[in-house]
Amino acid sequence: MTATPRSLNLAEVDSAWDNQVLEGNRLIQDSRHIQPGDVFIAMGSTGTSGHEFIEQAISKGANAVVVDQQWAKQALENAQRLQFSGEVISIPHLWKELPHIADAFWGFPSQHLTIVGVTGTNGKTSVVQLLVQAWHHLGLRCASIGTLGVGIHGQKLVSTGLTTPSVSQVHEILASFVDAGVTHVGIEVSSHALEQHRVGAVRFAQVAFTNLTRDHLDFHGTMEAYAAAKEKIFELAGTPPAVLNIDDAYGEKMFNTYLPTRAVLGVSSAAHPQASITAHNVQLAASGLACDIEFEGEIASVSSSLVGRFNVDNLLLTSGILLSEGFTAHQIVDVLPQLTPVFGRMNKIQPTPDSPLVIIDYAHTPDALQQGLAALADYNFKRIITVFGCTGDRDAGKRPEMAAIAESASDLVIVTDDDVHHEDGDKIVADIRAGFQVPDAVIERRDRGEALHYAISHATTGDVVFIAGKGHEEYLVVGDDLVPFSDTAVAEELLARKAAGKL
Repeated sequence: MTATPRSLNLAEVDSAWDNQVLEGNRLIQDSRHIQPGDVFIAMGSTGTSGHEFIEQAISKGANAVVVDQQWAKQALENAQRLQFSGEVISIPHLWKELPHIADAFWGFPSQHLTIVGVTGTNGKTSVVQLLVQAWHHLGLRCASIGTLGVGIHGQKLVSTGLTTPSVSQVHEILASFVDAGVTHVGIEVSSHALEQHRVGAVRFAQVAFTNLTRDHLDFHGTMEAYAAAKEKIFELAGTPPAVLNIDDAYGEKMFNTYLPTRAVLGVSSAAHPQASITAHNVQLAASGLACDIEFEGEIASVSSSLVGRFNVDNLLLTSGILLSEGFTAHQIVDVLPQLTPVFGRMNKIQPTPDSPLVIIDYAHTPDALQQGLAALADYNFKRIITVFGCTGDRDAGKRPEMAAIAESASDLVIVTDDDVHHEDGDKIVADIRAGFQVPDAVIERRDRGEALHYAISHATTGDVVFIAGKGHEEYLVVGDDLVPFSDTAVAEELLARKAAGKL
């Protein structure tokens, strides 16, 4: 978005703030990203104060500083010491109020958009991207915000580094979509984002829930707290209608909880009696899937190039959102076969018929790994070779669980590094190995490139190599560094060399 000076009288947001005027180009919460004319919001995305970064923000050209009231005195002293001529504005409970300030500063963009928020452990990216594809085929100008980045459909997505960006970024992005003529937006809403008010003041037309399985317990502590964080999506302003996967136990619980108070629609691939949309006669193949979808009594056959039973659930959720939005069953059934696989989600690579099949997937939780491997088990491959690792500085409890899943569903397991962050890679691998029944049968290649080389060089015709964990990502996180690495690019190169007899 072009840096255009904006002005907001904060009394328009809350009359208690008098006539303080906020002027600047953009609202920036990270002082490292300040450009001349920006407003520095001294509040981190986790709710921690950023007052200690005011000096850096001023040195980089901040036009004004907004700080929580409890740090106002220190902020003013710093500004005076630095001879800062801009405004220093203090707001009580800034973390809570920032969404409303950002919304007003950017002209209340979500009021001009149809926005769908999707939460859940697995499937958020797929549902949002499938929904955006469907909107596009239905003639709508649409965009997305999520793990793959942000952007208008058909254009290159730009990464923000987070599934759901900071609250100041979210409203700025939505404003840029409005300026570009977008009408519909899909947003992946993480549990962190719900806890940290990152989508606060966003007006959602609908929300959707995929499933809840173990993840992020390093942040939430317990599954109960994790579920409570996800359920905050129902506390968003306006009580938007909800579409839920009620085959999931948490989804079923939420469905029954909110059924009396709002419009809720359940979807099911397991014949749940309360579902409005169900899938029957599911047929799975390496080339895709087929099923009959029932829309409240009307049944239609659907074929898709998507792979895996879990993608039936993703298609049902997409259908439910479209149905709730007012599209007919006929329109939905017509568009579903046009939806293509999402990058980094069960993507197939096989340069020749004699090559082993390679599947690249983002699976980095026990459930996602189990779902991916279960999908491959349906296709009678000669061998399933699995390459995976676990992220550092994250929930260590899922590491042995993922090991047990990989071992039980694979003929050969290769353990490698994922994003180690600041944790000792040897410790991560040791945690993983604790979950194997026969650890001596497991191959360990800490270098991810070497792990992929081993897997593909040992794979033969009829084998499948399942590379889990990184999906669409094009880097490995080592400490504070992003080391360029793409599972897709490396696998394609190795397969090409193998096809040429040079591997």
